[in-house]
Amino acid sequence: MKLKRFFIAGLLIAAFTTTISAQNYRTGFGVRLGYDSGLTLKHFISPASALDGILSFSPNYFQLTGLYEYQQPIAGAPGLDWFVGLGAHLGAINKNKDQYSSALLLGGDLIAGLEYAFPTAPFTVGLDWKPSFNFTNNYNDYWYAGFALSIRYTFR
Repeated sequence: MKLKRFFIAGLLIAAFTTTISAQNYRTGFGVRLGYDSGLTLKHFISPASALDGILSFSPNYFQLTGLYEYQQPIAGAPGLDWFVGLGAHLGAINKNKDQYSSALLLGGDLIAGLEYAFPTAPFTVGLDWKPSFNFTNNYNDYWYAGFALSIRYTFR
């Protein structure tokens, strides 16, 4: 628990004390392919801070995830950034719902990854790991399977 508090405190301090510009776009909209596939919308609220929304859905569940992300460039690699973040999700599950205490999905999320912004095309490609955990039932298989690829069209 102390490690989690230390991580969150460090993330917040870094996010509010940096002035480095980390991206070359303001908003990106696209698809997330992999675990929690769906639509993604990322909007920068400062040069190094972004809000990321993910709408995941399948015939068996849907989930809306909101994340705060801290993003910085990788030195010597133009267009390539690293990011970390945290957030929460809300949704519902239908598959085998009788084995869970609730069909409601409510929980917390972490995210870490890399994002490449093409210099001459209005697109980004990102690879991330987004583990999450649910507070409302025992549907918690995300820790090992949270990898995804995101492709976004960017508005500069």
